[in-house]
Amino acid sequence: MPQPTISIVTTVYDAKDYLPRTVRSILAQTFTDFELLLVEDGSPNGCGELCDELARTDPRIRVFHKPNGGPASAANVGLDNARGEYIGFVDSDDLIEPDMYERLYNAIQESGVRIAACTGDAIDENDAPLPGREVAKREHGVCDAMDLLLETFQTGSFYGPLSWNKLFDIRTFRDKGVRYDESMFFGDDASVLHLVFEGERAVCLPDVLYHYRTRSGQMTGTAFPPRKLDDLRMYWDWLLYFAQRPGSADLYRWAVAWYWKVFYTFYCLAGAAGNQKELREGFAFHLKHLRSILPDILRCRYVSLPERGRALLFCYSPDLAYNLARLWGRAAGGAAGRS
Repeated sequence: MPQPTISIVTTVYDAKDYLPRTVRSILAQTFTDFELLLVEDGSPNGCGELCDELARTDPRIRVFHKPNGGPASAANVGLDNARGEYIGFVDSDDLIEPDMYERLYNAIQESGVRIAACTGDAIDENDAPLPGREVAKREHGVCDAMDLLLETFQTGSFYGPLSWNKLFDIRTFRDKGVRYDESMFFGDDASVLHLVFEGERAVCLPDVLYHYRTRSGQMTGTAFPPRKLDDLRMYWDWLLYFAQRPGSADLYRWAVAWYWKVFYTFYCLAGAAGNQKELREGFAFHLKHLRSILPDILRCRYVSLPERGRALLFCYSPDLAYNLARLWGRAAGGAAGRS
């Protein structure tokens, strides 16, 4: 097969029931000059054999088998073996519109940038839409790629720091030596995309071209799994990056605010799920970081005055802050019930 224009990477683990649909949606692309790399990550339920079977149906499919190492290590295998000028990523249980890669490729060619992105929405196990869960951006067109992270801080949308809703010039990874962080299971793409975005512009499309699946019991649907602390490490990495990057004072302030917000939220979620003690060591590790930036939290314009007080108390005693918040919530709920 001659060198394709686009390499599409799909990492495969425990997706046997969904992978054929995913592959069909990729093979149906109106932009046909692509290769599909199926990276089978040591799945125990027959995914490897299914990948080989699918590869026999279309010469554009290449299969790579590896011992289980997580989604980031599998994505790196795809990145290392991609032959295209551009690279995209599709999760093994998701679906894409037939013109997704044609639209993204044309947007790059017309705008002269090296990254294109689209809107994504959620579907359930039966492909039915899940309203209100779009991965969207407020404004569209060409922007500084780093603004995608700024919008994440401002709105909470992850339109920016996701790999699967984008098409990248592969040089944005290779020339910068960017690889996915194999120690992370959550946030493995978001934890490195700021390095891909450095010095780049991106074109952002409003069109819903990607459909990500939410499955009951899957990793991203668990109430508060221990691996979720990877997200906290991601926010800390962003904070350190913006602290050292010239001209990023406002992004640093946003990162400070979000590190505190996510830390406190995770602590409360772990308390509600009953596994705070299980995660005590991980929280203690991050508590040292939180205490080191407490002065920045206390003067951050993006942290409200009440939250600054909560952060001060939390840094002194996380359990005291959490238990007081629970008591306040019960009291407020009781008062509302009596009114």
